Amino acid sequence: DGHTEDASHIATYEANDKEIAEVDKTGRVTFFEQPGDVSVMIRYLGQVSVYQASVPLGAPVAKVPTPRNFIDNLVFGKLKLVGMPPSAVCDDATFIRRVSIDIAGRLPTDAEAEAFLKSTNPAKRDRLIDRLLASTDYADYFANKWGALLRNKRTNTAAMRGNYAFHGWIRDSLHKNMRYDEFTRNVIAASGDMARNPGAFWYREVKTMQTQMEDTAQLFLGTRMQCAQCHHHPFEKWSQKDYYSFSAFFSTVGRKAGNNPGEEVIYHTRKVAQTANKKDGGTVKATGLGDEALDLTADDDPRHALVDWLSKPNNRFFAHTLVNRYWKHFFSRGLVEPEDDMRETNPAVNPDLLEALAQHFIKSGFDMKDIIKTICQSKTYQLSSIPNDFNAKDKTYFSRYYPKRLNAEVLYDAINQMTGSQPSFSGLPVGTRAVQLPDNSFNSQSYFLTVFGRPDSSSSCECERSSDASLAQSLHLLNSKDIQGKLASGSGRAANLSNAKTPVSEAFAKAQKEQAAADKALAAVTAQVEKATTTAKTDAAKKALVDLIAKKQKPAQDKAAAAKAALEKAQVATTSEEEQKIRGLFLLAFSREPSGSEVLLARAHLDRIIKDKDGKEKPAVRKSSYEDIIWALFNTKEFLFNH
Repeated sequence: DGHTEDASHIATYEANDKEIAEVDKTGRVTFFEQPGDVSVMIRYLGQVSVYQASVPLGAPVAKVPTPRNFIDNLVFGKLKLVGMPPSAVCDDATFIRRVSIDIAGRLPTDAEAEAFLKSTNPAKRDRLIDRLLASTDYADYFANKWGALLRNKRTNTAAMRGNYAFHGWIRDSLHKNMRYDEFTRNVIAASGDMARNPGAFWYREVKTMQTQMEDTAQLFLGTRMQCAQCHHHPFEKWSQKDYYSFSAFFSTVGRKAGNNPGEEVIYHTRKVAQTANKKDGGTVKATGLGDEALDLTADDDPRHALVDWLSKPNNRFFAHTLVNRYWKHFFSRGLVEPEDDMRETNPAVNPDLLEALAQHFIKSGFDMKDIIKTICQSKTYQLSSIPNDFNAKDKTYFSRYYPKRLNAEVLYDAINQMTGSQPSFSGLPVGTRAVQLPDNSFNSQSYFLTVFGRPDSSSSCECERSSDASLAQSLHLLNSKDIQGKLASGSGRAANLSNAKTPVSEAFAKAQKEQAAADKALAAVTAQVEKATTTAKTDAAKKALVDLIAKKQKPAQDKAAAAKAALEKAQVATTSEEEQKIRGLFLLAFSREPSGSEVLLARAHLDRIIKDKDGKEKPAVRKSSYEDIIWALFNTKEFLFNH
């Protein structure tokens, strides 16, 4: 009737980041010293609105790195607006380790790191990105990510054939760079035997029309529809009608027994795509979110119509969700956070950047490798993680790289790289890396993967992967039998470093033997001289003593001196070789050269003198010393985090 009333005193208010601001029950917003963007949501009688504010730092931004692409223009523009100077661009050692972990899920080898650090090619970072994206390591790593999101879960042995086929198809699709819309179609619209048409395996875990719709919305649209099943979504505009009309895209999915026990065949039942709206009992047609209902015949598989709708250039969800998901992969947080909760009441911290990334992705033909390359080429991605005087508290503006702990699979593989261990999983070739595991069932074979949070593939949410630190993780790294076994292996890196026979080590061993022999000969002659000296009373005896000294003692002294000099020279060469081994360990662990003090500490540990059980001093066992050094390296924060 046109009546208006102030409802501010009975509305509900909530700030999405309580470190930046808080709001009381009257709607009064209090901002803190933490700079960043904050959104305040206001709810009243099913209506939702949002207020967004930026809390600037206000520092002068006199200089930023030279932008590489549109990402930098939009990020650095925001930094200038809020007055937050970015960190400097990271050095080469940091970059090769960072991008190798983020794209390929592995540490660079010491040889790769050394070659990259020595290269003077100005395009070497771009070439490294291209090389990593072309590698099977990229496909393995991102297949591990997508396999968990697409619920490639093995619940029994009957699922194994489908599990392996689905994982292999995901990996191969990523390696050959299948378009993202085609990749999506091969999953959502899959039909047939789950082993022969691998995308259909998705339907094994996502069984009902409702869960199929909810997973599709959350994974491919970044939209959580679960709340709208029973009532109007409390934080979004979606109604129950939207819920059921979107579910109708899956109303014609049928399943029947396959040729092998426990396997199923997915097919289109050739019915009209519609379902009942449980709120009013009416029938609703298949409808894209926020769009018009589609007129589909019984011959039309509505799932293809769904993918057609998803991949339209004007779709506000599909491309935005993928680029936001990948942005989080590389930057530790999404432009929208959580990455699968994109709604008007949860706006992006940089809306212009999200839109630009989505449009770039669409124009590239939904090229997943291209969006990764674009992100990694940006100076924003290549910023140092070391804060300056102004951006230590930043967590939303991307003024620096936000360090993140290596995930379970990457850390497991990295420790195996460091220790020279060959992982072994039942039913797979020895040496299969954790990022190559085809499904969740292998978690039970590795306490490491379980305790460090490898997901169980039970949902389409990345939140299933745990990155929280725990005491159990620390204890496992410090003193578990698993870790000690890797370090102490007779075929591991410590054994190889201590046992390696090289020309330098063999020359040193020979020099040690020759000096020992020369010292022994000199001691014998010296004893003769001393004895002759005490008994030389006559002129003849004294002459014999002079001859003994001249003909035997002096040559023995010269030979001993020469042997000592040769040993000292060999010792210098050996020291240099040991330092090269130490250098190799640092290049493998951190992709950087060790500092002088780090080399001295490692050398001191290798050369230390210990006491045996009888209290006698002796050199420490070389292998044990190398085990200690390797153990110390992978227990550092520098190793455990990508920075």
